Amino acid sequence: MPRMKWLLTVILIALTTVARSKTTENNTAEDNSVVIVSSYNPDVKNISDNLSAFYEECTKQRLSNPIALEDIHAQNLPECFTWKERLWNILRKYYVGGKKPAAIVLLGNEANAAFFSTDRRELKATPVIVGMGSATCVKLPDNDTTDLKQWNPKPYNLTRDFKDFNIVGGRLYHYDIKKNIELINRFYAKRDTLVFVSDNTLGGVIMKARFMEQMQGNGKYKIQYIDGRQFTFMDINEYMTGLGNGAVMLLGTWRIDSTNRFLVRNTTYTLNAVNPYLPAFTLSDVGMGHWTAGGFSPEYHIMGGWLAKDVIGFLNTGVKKLPTLVPNKYIFDFAKMKQLGLSLDDFPHKYEVVNKPISPLEEYKTTILSVLGLMIILIGCLLTSLYFLKKSKKLQKELIAHGEELVRMKETAEKAKQAAEDANMMKSRFIADMSHEIRTPLNAVIGFAQVLTSTELETSEEEKKAFGEMIMLNSELLLKLVNDILDISKIDVGKMQFDIQPTDIADLCHIAAVSASATPVPGVEIKAETTVKGLMIDTDKDRLMQVMTNLLSNAKKFTEAGSITIGVEADSEKDIVIVSVADTGCGIPAESAETVFERFKKLDAFKQGTGLGLAITRSIVEQLGGRIWLDTGYTGGARFVFTHPIHHKKAETA
Repeated sequence: MPRMKWLLTVILIALTTVARSKTTENNTAEDNSVVIVSSYNPDVKNISDNLSAFYEECTKQRLSNPIALEDIHAQNLPECFTWKERLWNILRKYYVGGKKPAAIVLLGNEANAAFFSTDRRELKATPVIVGMGSATCVKLPDNDTTDLKQWNPKPYNLTRDFKDFNIVGGRLYHYDIKKNIELINRFYAKRDTLVFVSDNTLGGVIMKARFMEQMQGNGKYKIQYIDGRQFTFMDINEYMTGLGNGAVMLLGTWRIDSTNRFLVRNTTYTLNAVNPYLPAFTLSDVGMGHWTAGGFSPEYHIMGGWLAKDVIGFLNTGVKKLPTLVPNKYIFDFAKMKQLGLSLDDFPHKYEVVNKPISPLEEYKTTILSVLGLMIILIGCLLTSLYFLKKSKKLQKELIAHGEELVRMKETAEKAKQAAEDANMMKSRFIADMSHEIRTPLNAVIGFAQVLTSTELETSEEEKKAFGEMIMLNSELLLKLVNDILDISKIDVGKMQFDIQPTDIADLCHIAAVSASATPVPGVEIKAETTVKGLMIDTDKDRLMQVMTNLLSNAKKFTEAGSITIGVEADSEKDIVIVSVADTGCGIPAESAETVFERFKKLDAFKQGTGLGLAITRSIVEQLGGRIWLDTGYTGGARFVFTHPIHHKKAETA
């Protein structure tokens, strides 16, 4: 049935297009046509479903007026300056020779805003029906000098404003801010920060404008905005990580971020995973079923038939009516409410619940009936012939064994599924971390390179040298990130190679200290203190230097004043050397002594780095035959210690 409806819609649209083509060729326009103006391409499913319902109702009631279909082909918000001109360019042919359409039907926020932002008396005099959009409307900016990222237009109401237009009917969605604020106050009365989420679409702008109007004079909440016009998906991901226990979110709409790319639905799953215990409510159905606890939102439905009735009713009677507001309803997510510890026991209004578990009887109804049927068959067989008694018992045992095997297979499949989900989450987190870490130095490299190559800016030799140094510094950061990723990949596949040669450990410590001092931290002294001299150990010089460099780099990040000391001492009885790196920085809590060596673990999310350095360091130390740990007894800052054998086992054998 849905396929037949879709086919019917395509045929009707094709016939309408042919009719409209003939009209254009004759340079005339019917004075009794009903013109449908869509915001988007009519092939979009939501538009197609509503058009199908509209045509069906017109056919059912035998509407004699020809129907013409147009669209302004709205794609993204940055092109909103052109929508008014597009609208008039597609409608002007219907006003040839003083004629006008019998009615215009507007579908979507973009078509509504373009129409009511156009100051033409021809359009104002034409009967218009509004639908598939919000009751709140805004006027589009006149030119492209408006900064759309900061654009906060005045909200208008299509049911009471625009008296100079001839609105004769329609059906609109109403997003009730106050009801949702009351809902938030009911469950989180003590929270003082309200974060409103909207995206980089006209719908997002409209919802934010409506929200800002409703929250004027608000004395309770500190309002924060996550605006898709100003944030990328990754920016929002980081922003949500920092929201504390005093915050609660209200979602408006979420489809497009500041990059003007459509975001698939699973991005809301990612945002939920960033801060899963941050309460969120929704004005629309965004995030319902996995992210938001609930909300007071419209009962979305196909309204094409209702719009057709309004058109036919007006054409038959000439009676105008205000657009009808689609009813709203309370809806809650059972699983999310349970996770957040919220109860609906004394909730005074009617509501719907999603994700509510069904009873075992309903869930296993088919299985229970199947088992009962099998039992009846077995009993019948037993009563029919005693000859098959022995075989039936054997068969029963086999069935039980197969059942247990199926249970084991199911458990194995569930474990595999969970492992895949964990791996996918780790991959998403890795991509997010890498995107953030790589972007910062890369932006610096590109930015300073543009300045150096610009012919419009005059730069002194000192400035060029400084810019070049910044490019080198950030290029080295990028190289370290790439090397860390390559090293961790080699570790995972067991392909990290070691070239064991005799090396003076004391000289290596001094070299590491001097290298670290090449990029000094103001107010911090980097020094080497060794109790041995000329002690040769069997090691991979480059890999051991990498270990020391990683530890010194970490110490520099977290030390603002004082000193960083790398030291080495020998234990001849155990045939090992003990190397330590101590700083006078902020230190590391004892409870994090092991977690700091985990991959992607960063105690300070605002410090540069991937969280891979210590994981790589531990792997190298262990493969060289030693071990590494955090000295929890050291109170002057942080102190890492690792051991290394003096004589390598392979060298001894040789």
